Amino acid sequence: MPPAVATKAPRSRNQRRLKPVVVPGLLAILSLAPGAAGAAPGAPTAARPARRATTLLAKPATPVQCAAPRAGRYVVMGDGVAQKDPVARILQETWNPDGTISGIRLERRGRIYREVAYTGRYRSLSLCRAGIERTYDSRISTSQAVLDASGSPRYSLGTLPDVVVVSRWFAQGSEACRASLLDGTVLSMQQGRNWKDGLWRPNAVIQNERWRAGSVLGIAISSYGPRIEEATYSGTIAVGADCLATVKQTDSLGVAYNYRAVVLADGSGYLYIQTDPDDLTVGFLEHERVRAGAAAQR
Repeated sequence: MPPAVATKAPRSRNQRRLKPVVVPGLLAILSLAPGAAGAAPGAPTAARPARRATTLLAKPATPVQCAAPRAGRYVVMGDGVAQKDPVARILQETWNPDGTISGIRLERRGRIYREVAYTGRYRSLSLCRAGIERTYDSRISTSQAVLDASGSPRYSLGTLPDVVVVSRWFAQGSEACRASLLDGTVLSMQQGRNWKDGLWRPNAVIQNERWRAGSVLGIAISSYGPRIEEATYSGTIAVGADCLATVKQTDSLGVAYNYRAVVLADGSGYLYIQTDPDDLTVGFLEHERVRAGAAAQR
């Protein structure tokens, strides 16, 4: 009988060793195993979604000093794709000192508009980030935000595997809002989609608006690919003390436009989301005083 030869059991893909990749200033580890890094084979792991995005874990070579996430009120404007549908949303939410969140969500998903209150939590993460969980209709939505030097969130990214949404954040004061905050010139550029022949088609628009006491006169130059449109328009805005607003406009071609909006309490402009089913647009319309103030500081 030949001598017994020790053999090595084939390693499954789930047991593949982690290979560190060194990048300047960071040690990045790409996790190929389904459990936590360093977990023993066969060890129990926490419950998790059936599908999840691959995670790149980053560890600084030297400690990074970061401010804790800052409590306050914020407005969040997001745009992207969720479960293959185009999605746009505006959130107005309050981060409380105890880590809880309360807010209201204005959202377009495909041709459907919804407005709903929600709750959530935020927590500090390494490398000047915050982890965010929000509960909508008994479903949990997760994201990560990057923080500025004061701890305020500036940009965030959805972290569910079937969501590709990026968001921009605006500080929102605690004071009440009014329509006269927009008096003067407001400028914007936006990219959106319109529903035609069973497909969402891209469009883009630039606008110049003149506001006075809740009424607006403006001009919009729009691109629909092979077609360019120029149209003047007029309209009104009704603003609540909570800074939520309704905008109604009609252009010189006879087309009506309807939006829900959030006015920024510092007078820097407003954000709106279109509620007309065949047009999906979300945008920030910036008051000229923002640029005037920036120029004065230079």
